[in-house]
Amino acid sequence: MPTEPQPSPHCRFVPWRSAGAGWIVAVLALVVGVPFFLCLPPWVDVTLYDMATRSILRGGVYYRDIFDTNLPGISWAMAAVRFLFGWSYEALRAVDLLVIAAEVALLLGWVRRAGASASSVAWLAAAVALFYPYSSEFSHMQRDSWMLLPALVAARMRLRRVTRAEGERTTSLTEHSTIEGFFWGAAVWIKPHVVIPAFLLWVASVILIRRQEPGKRVVIDFAGLLVGGVVAGGAGVAWLVGTGAWPYFLEVFLEWNPNYVADVYADMGQRAIYTFEVFRPWGLLHNLAIPLALLALWEGRLFSRRPGPPRRVWGTPWLYSAAEAEAVATARLLLAVMYLGWLAQAVVFQRGFEYVQVPVLLLGMAVIATHRLAFGFVYLLWFVFLGVLLNFTSLVPPAQIPGPGFPAIRLEHYYPLTHPRSLKLWPRCWREGSTPEMRNRLGTYINIHCGVNWERLEDVARFLRTLDPPLGPGELNCWNDSTHSLYLMLDLEPATRYMHFGTVMAIDSKDDWVRQRVAKDVRESRQRYVVADLARMVWDRDLPQAPGEGGDPLQLPRWFPDSERAKFPWNQKLVFRSGRYVVFEVVNPLGEIGVPDWLTLPAPNPALGK
Repeated sequence: MPTEPQPSPHCRFVPWRSAGAGWIVAVLALVVGVPFFLCLPPWVDVTLYDMATRSILRGGVYYRDIFDTNLPGISWAMAAVRFLFGWSYEALRAVDLLVIAAEVALLLGWVRRAGASASSVAWLAAAVALFYPYSSEFSHMQRDSWMLLPALVAARMRLRRVTRAEGERTTSLTEHSTIEGFFWGAAVWIKPHVVIPAFLLWVASVILIRRQEPGKRVVIDFAGLLVGGVVAGGAGVAWLVGTGAWPYFLEVFLEWNPNYVADVYADMGQRAIYTFEVFRPWGLLHNLAIPLALLALWEGRLFSRRPGPPRRVWGTPWLYSAAEAEAVATARLLLAVMYLGWLAQAVVFQRGFEYVQVPVLLLGMAVIATHRLAFGFVYLLWFVFLGVLLNFTSLVPPAQIPGPGFPAIRLEHYYPLTHPRSLKLWPRCWREGSTPEMRNRLGTYINIHCGVNWERLEDVARFLRTLDPPLGPGELNCWNDSTHSLYLMLDLEPATRYMHFGTVMAIDSKDDWVRQRVAKDVRESRQRYVVADLARMVWDRDLPQAPGEGGDPLQLPRWFPDSERAKFPWNQKLVFRSGRYVVFEVVNPLGEIGVPDWLTLPAPNPALGK
C-alpha cells in the first residue's frame, strides 16, 4: 500500500497534501450545506414514491392503486423510512444524507485499498460534501442514488472475494457469494439497470480469480450469487403475489413498459454529452476519470490469465500514481469496471435526467482519488474564485443568463455557497424548517411545469379545504406533475391511479391504446374537482402568472392556446386560481381528454400576457 509522502521539517503547509485540511473543509461544507439541504423541496418523483408508500402502508395494491413504470424497491425503502420516522420531508432528507454517507464510507475504504493517500481520501470526502448537499432537489431521494448503496456493499464483497485466500472453506465461499447475490438482487428491485455493472464486475472478477483458483470454485461462487439473487427476487415476488399486486405488475411490465422504453436509445449521443455537462462544473471530472479507469484496466492486466505485478505505463507519471502492488492494481481495476459499467448503463439504457448521474459522478470521483489527486481542493478554489468574482467585482453582469463560459462550466453562482442572500437564510433553516416559503426560496426548479410553487399550491390546498361538501376519496384529480402533492397535503386518495398524466399519455402505443385507457379511467372516475398547472401549457416562465382574460381571475389567460380550450380539464368551470394553478369544478361534458405534446403547443405572443 502506498504511503503518504512525509514532509521535511522545513516544508511549508500544502493544503492539498493535508488530510486534516480536507476533513475540515468536508465538515464546514456540511455545516453550511445540510440545513439548506433539509429545507429544499421534494421533487415530483419523490411525491409519487410517497403516494405509493402511503398506499403500501394502508394495505393498498401496488400498480392497481398507484401507477408506476418502475420496480417497487424504492417504495419499499421509503415505506420503511416513513414507518420509522414519520412523514416529514426533513426526516426523509436526513435518511437520504445517511444513504449517501454510507456510500461515501464504502468508497473511502475502497480507494484506500486502491492506493489513495490519506490526503486524497480526505479531499474526496470534501468533494462529496461540496457536491451533494448543494445539488438541486431533482437529484435527491432518487432511485439511482439509493440503488448504489446495496450495489456498493455487493461490490466491496466482490473485491474481498477476489483477494480471498485460495484455501478458504467452500461453505464459507458459498455463504459469502450468497449474501453478495442478495445485495445485488436488492439493488435490482430498486432499478434493474444495476445488472450491467454487476455483470461486468463479475466477469472481471472471474478473470482475476482464475489466475489462482480452479474453475470449480468459480462455479461455486457463481451458484452462490445466483442463489442470493433468487432469494431477493423471490422475496419481492412473494410480496407482489401476497398483496395482490402481481397481475397489475405483469400488466405494467409486459404491456405498458415496452412502449415506455421504446425510444430510450434515440438520445444516447445527447446523454453521452450531458454526462460531461451535468452538475456543472462537476461533470468535467469524467474527462479525467474515464482515462484513469481505462488505465486501471491496463495496469491490472485485465485480460491476462497469470498473476503478476502491475503493468507499467510508458513515460513518467504525472496525472496518475502507479500501483505499487498487485493488490492495489486489483482494487483499482474492479473500481474502474464498476465505474465504467455504471457509466455505460446510464448513457445507453437510461433517460437523460440529472439524478441518474449522481452515482456515476461519485464513482468517478473515487477513481480519481485512487491516484492521490486532491481534486476537491481544486473545486474549493473554484468556488472561492466565483464568490469573489461575482460578489466583489462587476466583471460579470448579475442579470446575464446563462453566465459566460461554456456548457460544462460557467461564471455563475454555486447556490447557496457563493450567494450571500441565500446564505442569510441559513439561520431560518434551523428555526423554521422546510416551510413553503423556504422551499420556494431555496429550490432550483420552482417555476417550471414539473417543479412546485409551494406557496401557491398551499393557497390551492386552503381553498379545497373550504369546499362543502368536503372532498372525499377519489373526488380530486391532480392533472399535472406539480399538483399531485395535494393528495398528500389533503390526505386524499386520487381520482385515478395515474400521477404523471403527461408522461403516461406521451407513451406511443399501437392504436393509441395507452391514451384511450387513461382517458377511460378519467371518465369513469369520481372526480369533482381538477387542479391543473398553466405552466404545462407554455414554455415561457412568465406567462403562467398572467391574469385571466379581461382581468377576471376565473377566466383562462389570453395567451392560452385556442386548440386546448375545448379539451379536458380546461373546458370545465374555473372556480379558483393562485398564480399558475387553476382549480376546475367538473360540471361540463369532459370532451377530449389528453395532455398535449410540447411540440404541438403554439408559441404564444408574450404581449398577450400583459
